[in-house]
Amino acid sequence: MSLYLHGVVRASHRLPDDSPFRLVDVDDLAAVVSDRQNDQVLTEQEVVAHLEGLCALLPGGPVLPLRIGTTAVDEAATRTAVVALGPPSLRHHLDELDGMAEMHVRLVFDENTALRAVHDRGVVTSRAVDVVAQGELIAREIVAWRRKEADALLAPVAAVAKAMALLDAPAHTEEARAYLVPLDQVEAACAAVAKISEVTATCTGPLPAYHFLDPPRPASRWGW
Repeated sequence: MSLYLHGVVRASHRLPDDSPFRLVDVDDLAAVVSDRQNDQVLTEQEVVAHLEGLCALLPGGPVLPLRIGTTAVDEAATRTAVVALGPPSLRHHLDELDGMAEMHVRLVFDENTALRAVHDRGVVTSRAVDVVAQGELIAREIVAWRRKEADALLAPVAAVAKAMALLDAPAHTEEARAYLVPLDQVEAACAAVAKISEVTATCTGPLPAYHFLDPPRPASRWGW
């Protein structure tokens, strides 16, 4: 049996009722852990459960997520791992993120609409010799256009957010952003996204605020 490390919180953190979690204290900090079989292979279901567990921890206070699959052989090794992360830095992050959550917003623009907008700006020309170069130019112009459109559409979300970070988008017609939002404004942010009718818009959260650590740390998809 080993310990699965989910995140770092304050030692006073309130755990969800009926959760598999327990706290391993490191002075005024604590690691949120659960039991795990040593030979257990990390499954996709566990990855989803990892994120769901971190989200369930948010009502009890700020959470600094650890990399998916982080384990320790026992509580002593867990404490060593937390100390290695730097308690002063951890305390600073917890203070900065207190009462905050991360929200992810994804906008999908119609490709024909994007192309028409770029064409109207005179970017597309039938006289172009270098087709590849023009294709790259069009893609860049679409990104610039969609970013400006997203700024306008997401202004109500930005108005309640403390910070914003651009996320990797899988296509040049998609805009993905993370917003750092006060917990008491999460519903307002989601409602603002739900009102967007011009494009396909989705909102995910509240999530642990891992995109807003300062300085940023190399991270897995859901944690440091």
